[in-house]
Amino acid sequence: MLWCQSAATEFFAGPDVFSNGSGLSFRSCIMIGLKGMEQMVKKSLNKSKAFTLIELTVVLLIIGLMTVTTAPLTIKGIARFNLVSSSNLLAADIRELQQLAICDCSSQYLICFFTDHYQMTKSAYPSPKRLGTRSLPAGIRVEHTNFPGDVLRFSAKGTPSPQGGTVTLYDPVTGKRKYVIIASITGRVRVSDQKP
Repeated sequence: MLWCQSAATEFFAGPDVFSNGSGLSFRSCIMIGLKGMEQMVKKSLNKSKAFTLIELTVVLLIIGLMTVTTAPLTIKGIARFNLVSSSNLLAADIRELQQLAICDCSSQYLICFFTDHYQMTKSAYPSPKRLGTRSLPAGIRVEHTNFPGDVLRFSAKGTPSPQGGTVTLYDPVTGKRKYVIIASITGRVRVSDQKP
């Protein structure tokens, strides 16, 4: 602060050509302003730098209320996202196995559905080859399939064999379902909110 005072004093050391008519010159107004600023800075430095107990309590109360009100919305949002992403991933995996069946001209590709996961397999001789296992996110489950033995098989043309069907994914948090539907004739795979 003293550096500012000395710089201002040197700058305004010449003759005072400005005046506001009240007897105070421009230079003296600046000097008074600098001294006032110096006093304010000294006062603020002398104040305590700690928070009071009441301030901390109020901040914690506000954070607690925000957490309580937003937690249910966040949980439902995450559950909804998990359901949508799981159904889209299942549809993508079905499409991938269809393409493998078409490329290999083979009817040995299948998906076995369980409550919390599904397995993609190629039933080759002498032993089946597991292509992958997908676990569903926590809370999401395979509620129902209408494939025989909960196994979706593909023909060499990539169509479901012997027939098309639906895989129902359920989320108990939101109470919503997603239906992954495989058409019988074309093998088209789509995801829907509506039961077929």
